Amino acid sequence: MSEPVGTGPIVVGLQPGYVSGVVEVAASYAARLGSSLVCVSVDPAFVDTGTRDDGSEMLEPLDSDTDDSAPRTLSASEEEEVRAVAARAGVTVELLAGVGDPARALIRAAEQRDASMLVIGSRSGARRIAEFFSGSVAAQLVHHQHRPVLVIPTDPIGFHASPPQQDL
Repeated sequence: MSEPVGTGPIVVGLQPGYVSGVVEVAASYAARLGSSLVCVSVDPAFVDTGTRDDGSEMLEPLDSDTDDSAPRTLSASEEEEVRAVAARAGVTVELLAGVGDPARALIRAAEQRDASMLVIGSRSGARRIAEFFSGSVAAQLVHHQHRPVLVIPTDPIGFHASPPQQDL
């Protein structure tokens, strides 16, 4: 490692629907290290196209035919769950939403806060196949920044299980 590890919070990448286990592990580490959490959810279906004169971001969907007018973020119940898990561990938490490439968004959050490490959950189901073609966020994090990366299995299948079946 050529650069020193940061001393700031633990940056946690979250996907809607896969919050609890990832946050529990990250909060446990934060408590042990005397750190805090910055939880980031990223919608890759939107991109940041710039900043308006008033400072607000201009966000556009990648698919111009979509009915989505706003990026997908954690639900109110998921945000509450994150706060509850952090409180039980005795750590503070900041919630952020981003758009675009998840690895770039997590790296940006880590750099801005001098993060001590990044924590993400593994993909499951059909997303595993998609990662085969597009590359995993974990691999991008390991190759494009210097902080340690902890990957939490969210749906392990074991070596003897059949691969998930999907329509490609």
